[in-house]
Amino acid sequence: MQQLDGLDALFTLNERQHAPMHIAALLIYKAKTTKHKTFLQQEIRQSIRQRLSTSAIFRRRLFTVAYGMDHPYWIEDQDFDLDQHVFSHSIKSHNGDLQSLLTRLHAQSMDMSRPLWEVHIIHGLGNLKCYEKGSFGLYMKVHHAAMDGVSGTDILAALHNLEPIAFSPDHTPSKIDDWQADTPPSQWTLTRQACLNNLRKPLDLAWQTRKLIPSWKRATQQDDGSHRPAISWQKSPFNSRIDAQRDILLLRFDFSRLRQIRRHYPKTTVNHVILSIVGGALRRYLIALNSLPDNSLASMVPVNVRDRQSGSAGNAISMMISNLRTDIECPLQRLLAVRDASNSAKQVSSSIGRGAVTSLVRTMPSGLESFALRTLSALSYWPGGVALPACTIVSNVPGPPVPLYFNDAKLIDMLGLGLVIDHLGLFHVAMSYNGVMTLSVLSSPSALKEPELYRRCLEESYAALDEAISREHANSRPGKRA
Repeated sequence: MQQLDGLDALFTLNERQHAPMHIAALLIYKAKTTKHKTFLQQEIRQSIRQRLSTSAIFRRRLFTVAYGMDHPYWIEDQDFDLDQHVFSHSIKSHNGDLQSLLTRLHAQSMDMSRPLWEVHIIHGLGNLKCYEKGSFGLYMKVHHAAMDGVSGTDILAALHNLEPIAFSPDHTPSKIDDWQADTPPSQWTLTRQACLNNLRKPLDLAWQTRKLIPSWKRATQQDDGSHRPAISWQKSPFNSRIDAQRDILLLRFDFSRLRQIRRHYPKTTVNHVILSIVGGALRRYLIALNSLPDNSLASMVPVNVRDRQSGSAGNAISMMISNLRTDIECPLQRLLAVRDASNSAKQVSSSIGRGAVTSLVRTMPSGLESFALRTLSALSYWPGGVALPACTIVSNVPGPPVPLYFNDAKLIDMLGLGLVIDHLGLFHVAMSYNGVMTLSVLSSPSALKEPELYRRCLEESYAALDEAISREHANSRPGKRA
């Protein structure tokens, strides 16, 4: 048994029917030979069974403490049944609308009494214009309590090969599967441990807070002379209560072109380019709705704090707030301003300690966490929403730069999907794979009322930045007349 730490437990405590706490990936494959869906389904199910030992998430479930007195535990599920986690869909049954199927699957909550993952096989993608004959998809979702983006890429790597290998039902995994189920503990044992933890955690919280406050003061008092605007707490259309429906937007960029853009200015990363594109899109979108605030909006950016002791599952992330500079019209000036704001936020995060906030959350008593989440949920009913320091989340998940294979099927397309919650109804995931960057935008209709308008704003924001970089590059060539 392993008890969830504060951050993992936070995702389980925040699970709501209208806001499930899972993340997901859609993987599209081109099969070497076209197979009947029955045989393909059997092959995928058997292949997953052969790989169950590659990650702890596959066969462990939550075991809760009575009355929520303490964080739940992971236990190896005595009743694990693979058939309860692998499902099959035909794209024909959904009128060939892959996006509609994705939004429906992503809006559905998982059974919290089972291991928190699902794989949905999507047959018949070769009937769509965008994919070749024989293509199929795997939509994989995992509860955020069990996995973050980085650990998710580790699991994807464990499920794939660098070369096509024909499926063999007699395949022996390289890792010995010594898995054993756990006997659930008595609630008396857990209650006694919960009392000890609840006595210790307030002291740990006070100690962590005492260590954090001086670092926070030093970080916030740093002045680099740049006069960059501070993060402002303000309302936006995305900081409201969400509903149970989901909208998904997908855009694809040439990853090599994004890297060329970031090399145009020193100390600029692909993440800065993505943040700048999102900032420009939000500016265009809010201008169209006549809702652009005077002060710049900001984004929460997940930061990987994983080390060797963190393991390959669970969460090892912190959050950084980065200014999107929605107050700047020029795409080049915005890119530079976003770069400087992000680098400044990273310096502040380093001064405080990359894992300081995570450590603080880890020491919070369960009752305090639950009270805070209930309060935030109640505030979402406040007319007009509440002021917050960020309006969205932008997560950059680097994927493999080379093709991968699931057995002998080539992975031809990959994208990630985040989650939306009350007060943060807009989530961007930028995932690269084999030279393509896919930007997925997950939202709720109550937060993003005009999704197609926002898609156009993202396309226009990228085009404006690309054109401005090309024009400046052309003007800077040697011999170019003034």
